[in-house]
Amino acid sequence: MKEVLAAMAAYNAKAFDALLDILATLSSPLRAKDTGAYFKSIDGIAEHMAWAQALWLKRFASFGRYACLEDSPLLARSLDELKAELKGDSEGLRSLLRDTSDLLARFIDELPEEEFERRVRYRTTDGNELERTFWHTIMQVLNHGTHHRGELSAILDMNGVKNDLNSFVSYMP
Repeated sequence: MKEVLAAMAAYNAKAFDALLDILATLSSPLRAKDTGAYFKSIDGIAEHMAWAQALWLKRFASFGRYACLEDSPLLARSLDELKAELKGDSEGLRSLLRDTSDLLARFIDELPEEEFERRVRYRTTDGNELERTFWHTIMQVLNHGTHHRGELSAILDMNGVKNDLNSFVSYMP
């Protein structure tokens, strides 16, 4: 399980880097344009992705003591603070997506094998308490990134912006 999650985390980080390189070339009006998607715009979707990764890393930190998460200054900041700072700050967004992707990969690498099958409890953003298998929650984060990169890929396609954000094998050796 660890090997699969580590590969997905590596893909996640590389695909985010490719996405961020593309987003850096876009005009502000295109990034802010209402696309009809749930998070409205390219920037809105990217901000959601960064914030969601930070949220999940904070949840993971609540499941036990993990050195890379305990040592992270990123996780010492509140989610509301991170969310507010992302609005309209493309450099901050790039930094947060890269930092959370790197931290997620380190976390998976450091997580002891026996932890993956453990059941964990957490609260959703709407207040519901859930219990899930730990590796399922990690896969949720990785799958979430893939989903939204696919969404952004379609939006970029519709706007004539070349991209290739949908292929795991394109990013893996």
